[in-house]
Amino acid sequence: MMQPISAGFLVLVCAPAAACLVAAVVLWPRFAGRGVRPVAARAGLLLGAQALLTASVVLLVNRYFVFYATWDDLLGGSTTNAKVRQVQPSRGVETAASGPVHRVTTALGPHRRGHHRDPAEDGRVDRLDVEGVRSGLDAQAYVYLPPEYFRPAYASRRLPVVVLISGGPSDTGTAWLRQAGLPEAAGTATGAGHAQPMIYAMVRSVRGLVPARQPRGVRPAGCLDLPGVAGGQAETFLSQDLPLALSTAYRLPRTRAGWGVAGFAASGQCAARLAMLHSDRFAAAASLNGRFGLPADGPGGGARTVVRIKPRAGGPDEAPGDPYGGSEARRLDDDLMWRLGHLPPPPVAVLAAAGATGPDAQTAARFAALARPPMRVDKVLVPGAPATLAGWRHDLPAVLEWLSAHVRGE
Repeated sequence: MMQPISAGFLVLVCAPAAACLVAAVVLWPRFAGRGVRPVAARAGLLLGAQALLTASVVLLVNRYFVFYATWDDLLGGSTTNAKVRQVQPSRGVETAASGPVHRVTTALGPHRRGHHRDPAEDGRVDRLDVEGVRSGLDAQAYVYLPPEYFRPAYASRRLPVVVLISGGPSDTGTAWLRQAGLPEAAGTATGAGHAQPMIYAMVRSVRGLVPARQPRGVRPAGCLDLPGVAGGQAETFLSQDLPLALSTAYRLPRTRAGWGVAGFAASGQCAARLAMLHSDRFAAAASLNGRFGLPADGPGGGARTVVRIKPRAGGPDEAPGDPYGGSEARRLDDDLMWRLGHLPPPPVAVLAAAGATGPDAQTAARFAALARPPMRVDKVLVPGAPATLAGWRHDLPAVLEWLSAHVRGE
């Protein structure tokens, strides 16, 4: 069955739209004149062309941003959670799934023209619906499985996995696919022999995660766990719920050595923070245009997120807009620069990547200068000042090669 983002469905809609537009231009003089019939004919041509063109534009936009990957997404017809069995990463013991996880194969992956889709040749992109049993946050992740994952030679191997964080509330988690061209970059790095095949799990930034039961006006903030805030368990979701869900659905490494994380801008800071504070889960992190001070909600933003702290009994809300509730100690604990200068360094590798002429080059240099063993920080400055994930498209293979050198499969 053709899905809303499939090429065949787009052709079925766009071709009649183009034909209707041409017909309107060609037949318009024939229906000139007064009377009910000419007026009705002109109105029909206009309405038909406008309706089909609007539908074509909507479908093309949906194909690019993937707001609705399937008809079930659009119509809300999917109400069944798949029953899966999982392998616990820590013990390797098969148990019943601890929460609903639903996996759907999409048509977002690479496709060789003139050939049927073959995962062993093209790879595959799945959509994973994750219910965070520890954090109470629900989210969708898009997982790119390289062709090697499906080949017999790799059947007994566990490929490394990299969690990629992107975007905000309006991003569906496909920015790394659509804007950065991740499958192509991975193919370039692997094909050149500079990187091993890896699995990539893409999730929107924590600002886009949805608490299962969220009061009006309350949203997760940054990459933090915020005690007393409904839905304020973003760090728990990214460091525990998401890795568990991925290990439930796929054949992944059971130790930290096979796990990496990467992000762009504010999510780049989040990636570095997850590796530094959860070195038991992640061995490496890549931060593209990342800020390394306090967690930020967006490029150039600070930690001043509009949240509501749970009030004391009989008292008013504390410090609205301050995710730390006025605690200077907690604020410093989340400042990555401060942590490097005052706390023992974690045993992780971090890539601080930025544009050579952009505003983040100095921050990356300072962060790298503060690092000391066993932590390792590599600074990479790329030409220009890429301000979007699309701007990093040319340099993404090099980032993936760096990640590949710092994680390993089993």
